[in-house]
Amino acid sequence: MPPLKMTAKKSTGGFASRIVLTVPDQDSVTATTESMEIDQDGSEHNNAEDVIFRCLVCHIGRQRDNENREPYFGFYKGGLPILNKFLPVRATLEVSKRAQISSSPVLFLHLNLVDNDTTGGPFKLAYQFIEPYFPRGGLHYEEVSFDVATPQKLTEYLKDASRVVQDLRKQRIWPRIVIAMTNHTDNDSGDPFAGYVNGKYISAAIDEFLTIILKPWKQMISDAGESFLWFFCCGALINNVDSFNLLRKSLQSHRISASIAFTARRFQPNFACHLLLAFVELVLIECVSITYAFPHMLGQSNKLGRHTDIILMLTDTLTGDISTTKYSWANSDHRPWGHNLPIQCPDCGCVDAWRSASKAGVYLFECSNDSCRKSLRFEKPANAVKLTPGKTNSSCWLSMDLDTSA
Repeated sequence: MPPLKMTAKKSTGGFASRIVLTVPDQDSVTATTESMEIDQDGSEHNNAEDVIFRCLVCHIGRQRDNENREPYFGFYKGGLPILNKFLPVRATLEVSKRAQISSSPVLFLHLNLVDNDTTGGPFKLAYQFIEPYFPRGGLHYEEVSFDVATPQKLTEYLKDASRVVQDLRKQRIWPRIVIAMTNHTDNDSGDPFAGYVNGKYISAAIDEFLTIILKPWKQMISDAGESFLWFFCCGALINNVDSFNLLRKSLQSHRISASIAFTARRFQPNFACHLLLAFVELVLIECVSITYAFPHMLGQSNKLGRHTDIILMLTDTLTGDISTTKYSWANSDHRPWGHNLPIQCPDCGCVDAWRSASKAGVYLFECSNDSCRKSLRFEKPANAVKLTPGKTNSSCWLSMDLDTSA
């Protein structure tokens, strides 16, 4: 009988036995003069080598730094305007004054568990969204499947990934790398799946797992000015205290600039589409720091808040320390202070039965079944801060600093 291919069944997560793994360009800013009326007076100087063009946003920035208000002339020679009168601007600002349009190369790297179907996933969508901004190249998408459950498979992964790394490094040094880790996690331990043995998925501790999976890419990440790691996996990775602590310790050693994870027990990556597209627009295209951009990213992702809390882990470039912030969506009727209001009363079994008894800082809900005395109380977390982006009369995002000792 010919040998049969040992392929694991399609999985949506669950449980997996743990094994021990062993280890065998500069930014440029694009400006346009299409929205400016350039007078012909002085136009003979516009093409001179010592004449510079100052974009409107740069002029505003200089003005803010110097605290002086000056007319905008656009073209300057030796710091002095060459036009006889100021340059009329017909357009309005369509992006933040903090923003710029960057063409700094970006590598999208998708590390996906073997046989894990990601059709229509948000990461490829994000790449397609940013693609028109790179008509002359400088943008690349690479997808690599991993199965490192046995020493032989581990060796094959390292060999294949190293070959991809060599090809990418021949192209250029990538100043910005965005990594998506699409995987399942063990429901109890939070261990990520590493592959399969004898047709069954197995898992490994998160620190061992990241050491193995990121080993071929370590130098590229080190060479990059910014690196971002998105964990598209279920929330046991975060909700299990031991797993979460191991994750933060591991991120310290890998020096990832920023990492994003989710807490939903059965996380659905497609719900994160708006968050990821806002990340691409604000952080990758407009060069806004992720620390400043993240609340605005959340402001476009209120529906995601119904599904999951979000964890942002930032690495200090000098000390390597990890700062961790939890973001929860709060709604006065459905998620008081970021807590889930049960659909069903646990005492009488009635569904959709809660009525608000008080909303003055402390939310009190009682069962509307007159024969039931069940009530629930929700208080504001001690360190919760309300965020303005996306805020409505009944809902907002909350940010909470977590214990960052890793």
